[in-house]
Amino acid sequence: GLVDCNNFYVSCERVFQPKLVGRPVVVLSNNDGCVVARSQEVRALGVAMGAPFFKVRGLIERHDVAVLSSNYALYSDLSERVASILASAAPRHEVYSIDECFLDLDRLSVPDLNAWCQALRRKIQRWTGIPVSVGVGSTKTLAKLANKVAKTAPETEGVFDSMRDVEGMTARLRETPV
Repeated sequence: GLVDCNNFYVSCERVFQPKLVGRPVVVLSNNDGCVVARSQEVRALGVAMGAPFFKVRGLIERHDVAVLSSNYALYSDLSERVASILASAAPRHEVYSIDECFLDLDRLSVPDLNAWCQALRRKIQRWTGIPVSVGVGSTKTLAKLANKVAKTAPETEGVFDSMRDVEGMTARLRETPV
């Protein structure tokens, strides 16, 4: 399985600045030169990841987007908190990046994997304030694609098990460029 924090830098900022919840937000790089994180609201405006700030400034100002400098100490702290919850839930795990972690779900003896993943999502949200999505697959690559489905398909409620929904995964694979 792959647990991925949703809009991680923005989510971290929203934990400590609740006034940003529901508001469009961008987080800028170290020197405030480029967009390194976007809320869903900003993604919907078409602002690309890595966009030079000077090129999107007008759009950002027109839509009253909150603009923040990155705070890597905060992001690291919250990343460690999420990772510790995941480590206690699945002892065999691999931190993949600051906002992603692979879990070995094969050795878990849970009666309903989807319910377990949903409970894990709720626990992380409740304990850290960070929303996550969970993708389950037979390989890391398939778990990554399943996670994308979990993030983008509202009917999944944040969890997609590609081994349980083989037809759904097959359709997604057909839509995915190599």
